[in-house]
Parts: sequence; C-alpha cells; structure tokens
Amino acid sequence: MKQKKFRIRVVGENDNRLLSRILIILNRKNLKILYIHGDMNIKNNLKNEHQYIIDLECFKEQLIQIKKLIEKLIGIICISYHHQPLLMKEPIKNI
Repeated sequence: MKQKKFRIRVVGENDNRLLSRILIILNRKNLKILYIHGDMNIKNNLKNEHQYIIDLECFKEQLIQIKKLIEKLIGIICISYHHQPLLMKEPIKNI
C-alpha cells in the first residue's frame, strides 16, 4: 500500500507551545512533514485562536491515530483532515 498526502487543519487556543507538542507527536511516529503554516485568528476581540495547517505523507491508519493523539492535547479546539490528490501536470507543447 502506498502512502498518500494529507492536509491536517488544527485550531487551538492561544498557546505558544501547542505547535511544538503537535510536532513532537508527528516526529515520534516518523512521519514525513511536507509543509507547515501557522496563523492567528482574532474573533470579536475576545478570543484568540491559532490555526495550523500541516501537510503529511503517511498511511490513512497512521493519520487516524495521529488525529486521536492530537485531539487529546490540552488547548485543541478542532482538528480536521482531507486527502490531497496529486495534480497532474500537462506536458509542455512546442508551438
């Protein structure tokens, strides 16, 4: 079975150590991290939330285990994932 590319979106509370705890979980499972992006969302000036987008290359069974482990962390509000199909490149035509 071939590994697939997945994108995980994690929304958590305003905690500086949250991303490092997520990366520790991913590194312990020896997953290939392709991309990481962090963003801060401010809603109604009352609540600060951080959103992390992480692209991984792994098996779906591994992803489900990772999702369960991340959900158990203190400060996680929401976590979701989806499969990223590979984009087919069209051949360059000489004109």
